[in-house]
Amino acid sequence: MKGLHLFIGVVFANLILIWLSKTLLINEVVFYNAYGEQLTYDRSIKLFEDMNRLSWISYAFTPIVLLIKFSLVSIVLYIGIVFYNIQSKISLSTVFKIVIASEIIFISAGFVKFLWFYLFVGNYDLNDLGFFYPLSLINFFKKAEVSRLWIYPLQTINLFHLLYIIMISYGLNKSCFIDKPDSDKIVLLSYVPSLVLWVALIMFLTIDVSI
Repeated sequence: MKGLHLFIGVVFANLILIWLSKTLLINEVVFYNAYGEQLTYDRSIKLFEDMNRLSWISYAFTPIVLLIKFSLVSIVLYIGIVFYNIQSKISLSTVFKIVIASEIIFISAGFVKFLWFYLFVGNYDLNDLGFFYPLSLINFFKKAEVSRLWIYPLQTINLFHLLYIIMISYGLNKSCFIDKPDSDKIVLLSYVPSLVLWVALIMFLTIDVSI
């Protein structure tokens, strides 16, 4: 598939996921359960309605955020390819397509999370939605046991992320005719260190916001 078609498909899938979550998972009761101790019921409902009126922002910015994400990941991977001195075998646009295609893993994780709350969780609030990530280390802990600082790192370490890394390596191997050991090394020596730095940055910002 062409890169543009892949990108449109991924954006569309993410928009559907956002719409399903906002429509079927987040309602007045869920919102009030999260802020009931800080706000009166009428005030929380008013805030919920105001947020609904501004929900178009999340739809509008989704393509931009995804484009930035795919571009950064592609550049990181291509830097690894350049350092490995095999840039003659692969173009940045091909890497970009592989990154977009691999996003299906995270979309699947999003739909698993949606189905989990929609089908199996009866009483939850916004904090529960923000805390849970399927097949991640965070699920071995309760909210009260985890400092806010460690939520994102524990969510990031999950089976879906491992599959994402494997899929990128597989894409480099099959689409660019790079040996499997070489494609594995490229991903492990470029994407993984960058991911660690990203998680560290988020933790730093979390500390800064808390202060």
